[in-house]
Amino acid sequence: MNIHPLFVHFPIGMLVVYSVLEIGAYFLPALRRQSWLFPVKTFLLLVGVLAAFAALVTGGITEGILKEEADPNFFMVETHSSFAAATTILYIILAGAYLIRVFDQNGWGDRIAGTNNLLIRLWNWKKKGAHVVLDTWLLPVLALVALVGMFVTGALGAAIVYGPDEDPFITFVYHLFWAE
Repeated sequence: MNIHPLFVHFPIGMLVVYSVLEIGAYFLPALRRQSWLFPVKTFLLLVGVLAAFAALVTGGITEGILKEEADPNFFMVETHSSFAAATTILYIILAGAYLIRVFDQNGWGDRIAGTNNLLIRLWNWKKKGAHVVLDTWLLPVLALVALVGMFVTGALGAAIVYGPDEDPFITFVYHLFWAE
């Protein structure tokens, strides 16, 4: 039984809304100044990434079933799986930076590092990495690339389920990878 569709739509919704807020905040200073924005984006991103793991696991199970059955769409399943994994990795990078920022804002990272020089250096290195991701042009770029990855992954999933000619976007994405 294929339970992947039960798990895939929740992370899509969470991560797409996160990406739209992230990109919107970059271009709209009034949105960026809202006090509720950081906690909402953090929640959407962290819950979305956790849900994406469930989608990846159930997708892997489905991929194994389709491989055993020698499904004629298996070539699309492998590409869909690769895009799903790459997109999830992009969101994990963003989620890691957000977690580091949350730990830094609450002083938890400094308390955990304590007086251990190695842990202090490691924590400072992580804070610098989070700063590069969250406080530069890299943030909206990563959010946009992850959003594009989400759309391509979804289009490939739709092509697997409904066929490559279901709508113009699915057809376009399908023909990016396979010419007929």
